[in-house]
Amino acid sequence: MKFFAILLTILIQFSCSQYVDTKTEKEKLLQTDIEFAQFSINQGAAEAFKKYLTENALQLPAGRNPIQGRNNIYNIMKENQDDYTLDWSPKYAEVSISGELGYTWGKYILSYIDEDGNKQNIYGKYLNIWKKETDGSWRVSVDMGNKSPNPSD
Repeated sequence: MKFFAILLTILIQFSCSQYVDTKTEKEKLLQTDIEFAQFSINQGAAEAFKKYLTENALQLPAGRNPIQGRNNIYNIMKENQDDYTLDWSPKYAEVSISGELGYTWGKYILSYIDEDGNKQNIYGKYLNIWKKETDGSWRVSVDMGNKSPNPSD
């Protein structure tokens, strides 16, 4: 009888566990980051971050203090949104075995017009930590990035 109780417990646990196809989830996550980048080009970086961040997101900007919360991040980015363009190219995604967390990394270009009217580019790399929401969508929980040498350097 004890054997059957243990077997039943194992079967119940196994049947309740959900299989996660991490390869498919990685593809979805990478595609989400690509869409996030495109939204930034089309609507502005602040609007993109407002759409793709979790409510309690954390931003770790290089050389500045951390910013906590989607609304705080949005408000700071919105102040100068018309003065720059933030474009990035996702390079890689990884997803946890549980399918609940993942990360993407890639390279970015921050473009702006300087005081003399010349276009300037700042190059960098980023790492975003993503959380899968209950509706199955991916949202950025932590955003961080820093400068890289110019491609010609």
